[in-house]
Amino acid sequence: MASTVLIITNDHDEHASAVIEELRARDVPVFRFHPEEFPSASSISIEIDNARVQGAIQNAHHRVDFDDVCAAWYRRSRNLFRDPPSATSERLDEYVKAQSNATVTALCDSLQTLWVSHPYRLRRAEVKALQLVHASNAGLMTPHTLISNDPVRAQAFVDSLDDRECAIKPLMAIGVTDDHGYRLPLTTTLPRGHTLDSVALAPNMFQPYIEKDFELRCVVIGDKVFAAKLHSQATDTTRMDWRAGDWRGTELQQEVFDLPDHVKAAILRLMDSFGLNFASLDMIVTPDGDFVFLELNPNGQWLWLEIDLGVPLVAAMADLLTSKRTARAMERVAEHA
Repeated sequence: MASTVLIITNDHDEHASAVIEELRARDVPVFRFHPEEFPSASSISIEIDNARVQGAIQNAHHRVDFDDVCAAWYRRSRNLFRDPPSATSERLDEYVKAQSNATVTALCDSLQTLWVSHPYRLRRAEVKALQLVHASNAGLMTPHTLISNDPVRAQAFVDSLDDRECAIKPLMAIGVTDDHGYRLPLTTTLPRGHTLDSVALAPNMFQPYIEKDFELRCVVIGDKVFAAKLHSQATDTTRMDWRAGDWRGTELQQEVFDLPDHVKAAILRLMDSFGLNFASLDMIVTPDGDFVFLELNPNGQWLWLEIDLGVPLVAAMADLLTSKRTARAMERVAEHA
């Protein structure tokens, strides 16, 4: 019976470390695989014979056969699939990287097990435009959105809002280093009459600014939906984007929140539409009590909610990763009953 949990991550992932500690407390074998150490400090073997695929991953301390993997958690791998090497490069390290990427891709495609979640599904679920469409189809309220680098289209969108403020945000939260130092572009609003010529430099997301009573950080693990209420309107720093504050300190007040059943059901429908069994979500609750979907983080952070609020997310993730293993064990008990 497959019994080992494979965790694909890096060497400084505290989420993986917390779950590994929980799994080991349950006597569940774990193989932690760091793709950046492949092929220098680990090996992957994939053997195909008459349509049957077998394989193994091995490092200096452990080995796991594909057949022994009961679940694979694709956590963090330092953007393994986001930076493909140049097909025309003559550098040896680019050649090695290309072969390594192709092998890890084959590993992910060949390994038939429970994935949390498969990297291809994660990449599709990261597309902001698709997130908004799927969220709306799932029954969640979504803001009117423009994604564009056309200043004329952007200006027309802003003008259509009349007296409402226009929120502008990046499609991906990526830090930027320039002459002013390092900064992380977050959600802001456009000043009245602000010229939009610079929009041509890079695409942005434009939405009508939505007044907030508070914000929600939701975490879905399997069929369980957890939520934290973020009092983002209590300070000017966090009013537009709660991530701008000291959210791991005392500036942003947080508390456990019980979502209405209809919102939970809509979130689970959204997850099913992308074939995901784990994600983090950001939502707004307006002064009128409307729940508005902002974005899906298909591989988002969540450990801070357990540390700060005691939300049992580590145990829930361990439950999910061993669900297939538990089901098979129960089947064997039933067979011998």
